Amino acid sequence: MKNILAVGFGGMAGSLLRMAVFQFAGAGLGLWLVNIVGSFVIGIAAARLAKRSAETRLFVSTGLIGSFTSFSAFSADWFRLLETSLITGIIYAFGMTAASIAAAAFGLLAGRKGAVE
Repeated sequence: MKNILAVGFGGMAGSLLRMAVFQFAGAGLGLWLVNIVGSFVIGIAAARLAKRSAETRLFVSTGLIGSFTSFSAFSADWFRLLETSLITGIIYAFGMTAASIAAAAFGLLAGRKGAVE
């Protein structure tokens, strides 16, 4: 039950944060921000939370970051772009994916080096 509550409360917080980013930056830029920032933070979490309780890891990774980022919105945007321009859709997909993977790698490195406390 603790795990379920951890994911639930983390999910509520993450979705509210995502909505705040979308309100501030707009849906297009907001989607890039949440996915790249979320990927960076999940990298830090992977490095920093390995020895923490399961509830803490689930709250942060599955709940908070999982609901803060938005793969489904990315997918919907991608298909919308593919309908108008195959090249734009491909560039968008590779760009978002590469940026998110790079952000996760930098987050993991930062977390391992103790750059982020």
